Amino acid sequence: MKALEGIKVLDLTHAHAGPISTMFMGAMGAEVIKIEPPWGELNRIFPPLVKGVSPYFAFLGRCKKGVTLDLKHPRGKEMFKEMVRKADVVMENFSPGTLDRLGLGWETLMEINPGIILASISGFGQTGPWRDRRSFDSVAQAASGYMWLMKDDIDPNGPPHKAADAIADTIPGLIALIGILAALNHKHLTGKGQRIDVSQMDAMIAVMQSFSFWNLAKTTFGRVYDNRVDPAFGLHRAKNGYVMFMAPEGRLSDWFRELLGIEELERKIVEEWVSERTVEDVVETLAETGIPVAPVMDLGEVMRNEHALHREMFVRVDHPTIGETTLPGFPIKFSETVGDITTPAPLLGQHNAEVYRELLDLTEEELEELRREGVI
Repeated sequence: MKALEGIKVLDLTHAHAGPISTMFMGAMGAEVIKIEPPWGELNRIFPPLVKGVSPYFAFLGRCKKGVTLDLKHPRGKEMFKEMVRKADVVMENFSPGTLDRLGLGWETLMEINPGIILASISGFGQTGPWRDRRSFDSVAQAASGYMWLMKDDIDPNGPPHKAADAIADTIPGLIALIGILAALNHKHLTGKGQRIDVSQMDAMIAVMQSFSFWNLAKTTFGRVYDNRVDPAFGLHRAKNGYVMFMAPEGRLSDWFRELLGIEELERKIVEEWVSERTVEDVVETLAETGIPVAPVMDLGEVMRNEHALHREMFVRVDHPTIGETTLPGFPIKFSETVGDITTPAPLLGQHNAEVYRELLDLTEEELEELRREGVI
């Protein structure tokens, strides 16, 4: 059994923020129907293509059924409305107002299905003076202050820095997922659906504790944290690589001083101690002492790491085009339900027949007519 079994999601999302949310819903058992235009979403051609498949789409497209549908076509609109009648969630990350212009806005969907949940992710939300501005991950990092914080941590006198791996897409996607789960519980209690409005800028601001430090003390979390930790700690170079360890003043730093047989911590002494040893030696010694420590690993090393493998954080996915590949696993370990993220991303329109027969009771002849008309 999976936690979200019985939940049907119509997924209109593209790029990153929406797809990562629906991917995790699918992993928890929701039936996620990814609806793309007949030509496919842009992530399908995000380079580099491996046997015609984008690594980006292979990652984010998992745990979904794939159908094609032209929402600008009158017949496509009617098909989508019929699907809404049988759905629990519609998720989209178009620019604000797009669904309204298509005749598929919140009021329309609510009339069709009063229990529907419409979750929208956009750069700056459905309201406000920046509502109509478009955004991507890097734009949201800039607008939220996150890029400035990266600079402040790395080099206060240098230029702003962008964080890796689309963090300002991922966090809004996970915030939206929290909202959807809350709305599903509200629906369970009341029978009523609701609109969920998540902005990238809002989501990033919401998780940044530095705003509290700034408003109350005109500083940032990073500055205070760095000042609390003796400069002897942090990133150090060993014989064969880098190691990161932290020991704030107190019990942990006492243990470290005892380990080295010194009374006062000096970075030069610590640097010498680390540089004379391999990464493996430093990590094993400090871990046994109880000091938080880890080697600085590249992606390949993480994928081979015994702990990550034990936690099933890398799983084999059998894709119909690229064959068997390894992708990140499901991070939540439930005691009673299963989280499975190994269903491969669908081919374009792969599940058209299955989904449209089940939801709309269409025949093969009707499906063929829709293909000829360019509706699917």
